[in-house]
Amino acid sequence: MSTAEQPSSALRRANARQCVLVLRGSDSPLTVGELAAATGLSRPTVDAVLLDLGQAGTVVQAPATASGVAGRPARRFAFDPSAGSVAALDIGARTVRCLVTDAGGGLLARSAVPSSDSDPLDALARAVRETGHSPRAVGVAVPGILGTDGRAAQSLVAPALVGLDLAGGLSQRLDCPVEVENDIKLAALAEHHLGDEADSIVLLQLGRRVSLALVIGGRILQGAHRLAGELGSQRGMRWTRSSERGRLTWSTGEEAKPLLDRAADGDAAAEREIEEFCAQIAPRLATVLLTVDPERVVVGGGLSRAGDTLLDPLRTALGHLLVTGHAPEIVPARLTTDGALIGALGLAFAHGSARIHGIDGVPAPWTRFPTPQP
Repeated sequence: MSTAEQPSSALRRANARQCVLVLRGSDSPLTVGELAAATGLSRPTVDAVLLDLGQAGTVVQAPATASGVAGRPARRFAFDPSAGSVAALDIGARTVRCLVTDAGGGLLARSAVPSSDSDPLDALARAVRETGHSPRAVGVAVPGILGTDGRAAQSLVAPALVGLDLAGGLSQRLDCPVEVENDIKLAALAEHHLGDEADSIVLLQLGRRVSLALVIGGRILQGAHRLAGELGSQRGMRWTRSSERGRLTWSTGEEAKPLLDRAADGDAAAEREIEEFCAQIAPRLATVLLTVDPERVVVGGGLSRAGDTLLDPLRTALGHLLVTGHAPEIVPARLTTDGALIGALGLAFAHGSARIHGIDGVPAPWTRFPTPQP
């Protein structure tokens, strides 16, 4: 491509993205004139873009409808969500979950298969194939620290993943682009897009373990070595005095729900244990908050289902530590179980845009993803 052609090509792609976004967000087909008015583009430019998008299968011409006016009815065009599918995978200790949507973000299928220590790639590929769809792009949520090469460098949950080229190997098996990312970081990205507007958030994931991820300026904060937020990588670091190799333990054993239920019912001993837990995790969290100064702390993971039974003592503990007068609000996550899966879906849309829409750089349709309503 010559230097003279590059600006024209970039402008054409930008015009195509505008048209895709308008058509994808419209509840009904649009005429060339309506699309031109919505995008601010000229009619000839819209005509040229629609020709390209039609050839890519992204846009279809809708059936003509009677207008009540003499003459040929105006051509109408619509985004075609059936043009392709997109898949997300979430790797757990025992199960690989898969979610598949159409090109518009609408749910097509779900599956779950046992994870495999002997052949992790086979389990991932089977999870996708069991949905009956051949996706144009796949995003994978990985439970572990990823190195700068995209391979898992550490994983307490799935040690068989360490060193594997998940993206390359799975891409060969599924014949489509595959992107991988840490599961907690993807859950944070999903919360950023699905929660109330905020430029920066910290996701505090409270489940079997305590994990943390940051989104700054709308993007996952990675750092120079993809270690931003990986507090557990500090030697000797423990979120609580009773945690063992990162796993939280309680007076009720490894299950916190009975304790949280008792605290919600007013059991004084249970309330004190929850308050002590929050007091122990608050200092490290406060250090992070004073380092990045986010607008919001989102608390996710299974423990977040306890709501204010957990969040109120956490707010109190942080309030005792932060004397700035600008403490971020603390809110429960929108997604307690599917955060990483929805984040992986957004990742697949973002990196597979050229295959999905026929044009690169089209943002993921986050608000159309299959998520529970708040």
